[in-house]
Amino acid sequence: MRQIISVLFIISAFIIGQKASAANKEVTLQQLLEKCERERSLSNYDSLAITSKQLLSLARNHNNIRSEAYGLFYQGLAQLFSGNGRQSTKTFEQARQLADKIGNDSRPWRESDNSLSMSLSSATADSINALVMNALGIYHAMTTNNNFVAQQYFFRSLRLAEQAKYEQLKGRIYGNLLILTQSDRDTTGLDNAIKIYNYGKKNNDYEQTYMGTYYLAMYYNLRNDNTKAERYLKESLQLHKQYQYDDISAAYTLYAKIKCDQKDYPTAITYAEEAVKLAQQYNQPGLLPDAYLQYATILNAKGNYQQSNEMVLKALETSESNDISNKKVRCYELMGMNCRMLGQSDKAMEYMEKAYQGMDTLSRINMDRLMHERSIMLDVEQKEQEAKVRQQQIADQRKQNIILIVALTIMAVLLSVIITSYRRRNRLYKSIVLQHTKAINKQKDMQRRIDKLTETSDTTPSQQHSKALFNDDERMQELYDQACHLMEKERVFTDPQLNRERFAEMLGTNRTYLSKILKDKGGTNYLQFVNSYRINEAVRILSDRENTDYPLKQIWSDLGFNSPATFYKLFQQTVGITPSVYRKQFIEIS
Repeated sequence: MRQIISVLFIISAFIIGQKASAANKEVTLQQLLEKCERERSLSNYDSLAITSKQLLSLARNHNNIRSEAYGLFYQGLAQLFSGNGRQSTKTFEQARQLADKIGNDSRPWRESDNSLSMSLSSATADSINALVMNALGIYHAMTTNNNFVAQQYFFRSLRLAEQAKYEQLKGRIYGNLLILTQSDRDTTGLDNAIKIYNYGKKNNDYEQTYMGTYYLAMYYNLRNDNTKAERYLKESLQLHKQYQYDDISAAYTLYAKIKCDQKDYPTAITYAEEAVKLAQQYNQPGLLPDAYLQYATILNAKGNYQQSNEMVLKALETSESNDISNKKVRCYELMGMNCRMLGQSDKAMEYMEKAYQGMDTLSRINMDRLMHERSIMLDVEQKEQEAKVRQQQIADQRKQNIILIVALTIMAVLLSVIITSYRRRNRLYKSIVLQHTKAINKQKDMQRRIDKLTETSDTTPSQQHSKALFNDDERMQELYDQACHLMEKERVFTDPQLNRERFAEMLGTNRTYLSKILKDKGGTNYLQFVNSYRINEAVRILSDRENTDYPLKQIWSDLGFNSPATFYKLFQQTVGITPSVYRKQFIEIS
């Protein structure tokens, strides 16, 4: 007995452990997703590479397509900002293919007060594809320096984000477009920067607020309003102290530019050195060339041309190692300017030639890539359109199937009701026929007994009629009995010419007194009295096995009715069913 209890205890513990393990796995999957989003918002791409790998592995073990698509997106993002842009595009494509398998439902993207509290079940193809398109736009802006293609990806991402009602992503996309198209005459850019900042403030979204401070500082610097630019940069640095954004190097680089514009070179160099240090510390290869290049620009403004070139070389080296091409032309231009100021005319010409070649090559490459990318994008858009058409067809087919199922269900219910009603009606009809059949049999049996008693009685009917009548009531009863006798024995009701006057003459009275007799003794009028015998006879005929071939049109004529309509109406009112149904039910019972 103890062994059995022990075995049962072990089995129970195992089942409970399995359930707890499954619950933990579900929680872990959600926690990994939230951790990835937190690391992305802080630009912590080293940690994101590790966490996204864990998320991807667990998602594949659970065969969870949504979380796998997110895992690939975050992994691609980590690759992109860690200097492996070409590999990131392959990873993004895998994420996009998985997103298309998810499809879209009627539920839009739901955002809570906490931007990291995301639900795997609410993700749709639009929301994931919007993230991927935004990342591809960043790739082309940063790696291929193809601003046109980058814009196209940003615009597509924006359209998908609007369809998914993904407001936070829309803010990030607008921010990328601001950096891509920054201009001192662009009022739209400044308006969008203000919207991003205000959205972050209103919704306690510190990432959006942090981005808004940087974009506002950038645009106010373009407009030479460095007082406002510094105010927003100070707020940006304050947010960094609270949330430790790993891309804070960009804010220090912009601060260095502002101080350089103000000719405060010592402070500018301090900020530039801090920008380089932070980019290295947080492993931000995408921001390090900007920091070096800004440092070099400040040194050039100070007249330290040789040191400026050393910084430019570091910017070029970092760009090459991380496959970043959007800074090369500016690097060669600055080196050419430095060499010219150092009296190195040949080198100055060499670097300026490289800058011009870079611009020319970039122009040609952009045109080739533009046509190639445009072809790819058109193909992708066509496939997306075909996929949407297929999804719509599937949705329409599902609706049709649901309508068909509902219609069939209603028809089945109605058929069931009809069958049940039909069976109940048949049972009622059979009950009516049985009651009348039994009544007829009882009536026949009673009539036989009456006839037998009449034969054995010493008093004949004529003698009974000759008895003295003591009062009017007895006379009325006598006449009523005679009326019944004429109907039952003489069957005078079969005469279609029979009327109240003729019937009164048969009884030796007048029509008025006849009506009084029938009313007082039978409770009926003349027509009801006669028709009751006709209907009873019809029931008797229809209840006789030997009369199953008796035509109905002959029955009503033989029983003294002047029209079939009157016969059918009176029969149904009296019996409850039509003569034809009565006969059918009687045959079935027989």
